[in-house]
Amino acid sequence: MQSYSLTFSRDSERRLWLTLAIASSVTVIELFGGISSHSLALLSDSGHVFTDVLTIGVSILTLRLARRPHSSTRTFGYHRAEILSALVNGSTLTFISFLIIYQAYQRLLQPSQVQGSLVVLIALVGLAGNLTIARLFLKSRRNSLNVKGVFLHAIGDILSSSGVVIGGLIVVFTSYNRIDPVIAILIGVLILRNAYGLVRESTEVLLEATPKHLQLENVAKAILAVEGVEGVHDLHVWTITSGLYAVSGHITVKAQTIEQGSKIIGEVSARLRNGFGIEHVTLQLERETLEKIQHMDH
Repeated sequence: MQSYSLTFSRDSERRLWLTLAIASSVTVIELFGGISSHSLALLSDSGHVFTDVLTIGVSILTLRLARRPHSSTRTFGYHRAEILSALVNGSTLTFISFLIIYQAYQRLLQPSQVQGSLVVLIALVGLAGNLTIARLFLKSRRNSLNVKGVFLHAIGDILSSSGVVIGGLIVVFTSYNRIDPVIAILIGVLILRNAYGLVRESTEVLLEATPKHLQLENVAKAILAVEGVEGVHDLHVWTITSGLYAVSGHITVKAQTIEQGSKIIGEVSARLRNGFGIEHVTLQLERETLEKIQHMDH
């Protein structure tokens, strides 16, 4: 498991460095293009891509931190750095979205002359860059909440760049300049939607909620199905970081010796690992007529 995670993180880091270069270039191009064309939609898209630059930078940092060894003061290492990064990214996106919507509202009240042809040209460059970024993380997005955040940023950028292109074409053919702030508002709403999902998921991890794909009742049933287990209580299942799950609890057993209890814990751990992907299992053995026998961590 550890070797797989290490390989995955190094591969992701290489992709993130390439993505950082692409996103930085798109940000600068759209920034100057938005200023030159007087397009708030293009400036909004530039701001959105700039949040990607920040996201990717933090993502690279958290991937490096995750490879640092555990210590006596940080027994789980720096795995949670990824979740904190996702929360910061989501919160930043929320602020950016409200700022874009506010500025777009002001522009609706006082529309400016937009150079539609320049908007279309610059937006197409941004669209090409965003498509490249999304393709880089199309498969690996399921393995990491942090990488998923980068992928969601890219998808949002693709949609917003497409909207800017459409808005620019409308300006070119109809001279209807108010379409530009309308597109900016749509971009802001799109960013807000993605931000909400990212904040919600990272918050649930930090609150140690039961992972969505795991039902506590099913985990309990799997433990009870192991021969020698009579009961289970005080069961907790939570996420340490993306793809790394933990369980703790008390089980009542028929075991007469510590060796028998150890064997039962080993069978429970194997069942939870193979059936639910739970790698970190901490169980306390109990008997109805005897207090704690042993506390073991697998």
